[in-house]
Amino acid sequence: MNAAVPSAPLVPTTTRPHLTEVHGLRGLALLLVVLFHLFGGGRVSGGVDVFLVISGFLVTGALVRRAESSSLRLGAVYARNLARLAPSALVVLGAVAVAAWALMPSARWLDVWRQVVASALYVENWDLISNSLAYGAAGPSASPLQHFWSLSVQGQFLLGWPLVVLVVAWLCRRARVPVRRRLALVVAVASAASFGYALYLTGVLQPVAYFHTATRFWELGVGALLALVPLRGAAVLRTVGAWAGLGLVVSSGFLLDGGTLFPGVWTLWPVIGALLVLAGAGTPASWGPRRVLDLAPLRFLAGISYELYLWHWPVLIFYLAVRGFPAVGWRGATMVLAVSVLLAWATRQVVARPVGLAVPRTLTRPRAAVALLAAGVATALVVVPTAAASIGVQTREAAKLEQLEHLGAEYAGADALRAQEPRTAPGRLSAPAGVTVDEAPDTAPVRPDPEVAKHDRPETDVDKTCIQEHGDGPGFDEVRMCTLHDPADPTRTVLIAGGSHTYQWAPAITRMGQDNGWRVLLAGKGQCRMRYEPVPTDDCALWSANLIADTVELDPDAVFVTGTHTYEDDRPEAVLPAEVAAWQQLDAAGVPVVTIRDNPRFAWSPPNCVEAHGRDGARCVVDRSDVFVKRNPVKAYPGMPESAGHVDLSDLICEPRSCPPVIGNVMVYRDGSHLSATYVRTLTPALGEAVHKVAPWLY
Repeated sequence: MNAAVPSAPLVPTTTRPHLTEVHGLRGLALLLVVLFHLFGGGRVSGGVDVFLVISGFLVTGALVRRAESSSLRLGAVYARNLARLAPSALVVLGAVAVAAWALMPSARWLDVWRQVVASALYVENWDLISNSLAYGAAGPSASPLQHFWSLSVQGQFLLGWPLVVLVVAWLCRRARVPVRRRLALVVAVASAASFGYALYLTGVLQPVAYFHTATRFWELGVGALLALVPLRGAAVLRTVGAWAGLGLVVSSGFLLDGGTLFPGVWTLWPVIGALLVLAGAGTPASWGPRRVLDLAPLRFLAGISYELYLWHWPVLIFYLAVRGFPAVGWRGATMVLAVSVLLAWATRQVVARPVGLAVPRTLTRPRAAVALLAAGVATALVVVPTAAASIGVQTREAAKLEQLEHLGAEYAGADALRAQEPRTAPGRLSAPAGVTVDEAPDTAPVRPDPEVAKHDRPETDVDKTCIQEHGDGPGFDEVRMCTLHDPADPTRTVLIAGGSHTYQWAPAITRMGQDNGWRVLLAGKGQCRMRYEPVPTDDCALWSANLIADTVELDPDAVFVTGTHTYEDDRPEAVLPAEVAAWQQLDAAGVPVVTIRDNPRFAWSPPNCVEAHGRDGARCVVDRSDVFVKRNPVKAYPGMPESAGHVDLSDLICEPRSCPPVIGNVMVYRDGSHLSATYVRTLTPALGEAVHKVAPWLY
């Protein structure tokens, strides 16, 4: 995601002519950011990197000039920065908080409001990291405040950097040495360390590196170095370099997939481009890029760049959320662009400009204190009501989740699709009290309530000490085996192994273990499935290789895995050859597998759809033939081990022709991909019967 750097009133354009190119570059980069967000299908334009360089360049130049003249006052700097940043940002954040309440499903309110608070406090990038959210293209489920991560990085820079400059300047005055040289040394060392860390973290955990403040400082730092130690050279060379830099900036998003490559070594592409343009600014050559960067459209965009950046992303996300589209088309993108420009211009004229005029360029300590207090009050007017509303929603959600512990007979779930009489057999689980479709009318409220369905997940999924996150950070290939049930004298040992579509069955398999005296273990890693590759190519394959070895050593009586792979698009249900290869490895060691057919996946969130359109809404149902092939493909797959048993509960998840979001008054899904824990519990009797049939040795 890309971020606009606000204008820098500490550096008047009337006294520094080269800012024509600087502001033009900012306008161009902003245009690339917006166009790539709207028309680029999720590609990163490189604009964020250009803006970070410009921020470091302008802010450091202004600060060091004040430090050299002994006029640098932290209170005044912070007051001016907040007066410049806070008004427009708080208007947008307040609008997003209200729009989320008015236009989004209630299940999304808490996430959006939490990010409103984080964005207002300039810690949104850390919120995204702590909640394991990676950069993603615009979509109806994307956060309307995801773009604030870069503003948070810059906000943290604007908070900490003036203090660093002030301390270095004080030490230099005491030592009677030039401020610029010593500050340049500090910046060079810090930037080198930041770049090294960016290379490391991008290599092992790129989604975190993308948002991390420490991996982004070097981009601010190289801009700061240019302000402290300007590049010298002939005007002709600088002008040629400026054109080359402009080419790098414009081409970055077309040639590089920054969403997966940045902030690693390829980030040098737009960064060097920005440096070359800045280094070539102010040359007298008439054939330089100044005329291009001084075009009226770029000047206009530069003037509203901060506000346009603030507005365009939430406008896009709310447009997609309201229309229910997975992506924006050309017509919609054009409309979003027009609305965003209008809102940005209005915000600039009505909010930002009047506040800027009200804050004098020279701030005495009392005036700075008043400005800081005003900024604090304005921030509180957004943060406090949003936080209070969040607490209210959390209280309501907790009450709704508690309802799941006391569901009555009207919540039949999967049993509503079963035969009239409960079926039992030796060693099998007894079905609930034979509630059928006729006895479970759909007039009862849906449980879990759509608002809290996303929280209806197995305890093992909530307790992340048991489940490893997807990624290739430290310990990425470690296999953790958690014990879910461990009787004193177990009759059998079973292992649940794989990704979230496998360990979502933990509540049912654990119950089966309790009823049959099994020892139940779980080895799970998000987004990974047990598979075998002769030469592991990614983190899941490396983890799987260790999982296969550990499973052979454990020698369980059965391993539960997901047998097929369904898709939310038009790809047919499939069996993955690498998974069959893994099962063959286990079979050769005398360890049988029990496969469970995958569940449907949706391109939307069924709970959100039910909240918006009701349980019978046609938009919330997917055709069964679009999800499942006619027969479970795992059974006839070439090379399938004869010891494998195959469970198919698709008839209890879908009706003959469709897969509805609600069955027997129970919400089938917690999101667009996973079954709710409540519905899995209603599937427990059927799973027990099916496992008894295909794996009788467990009983």
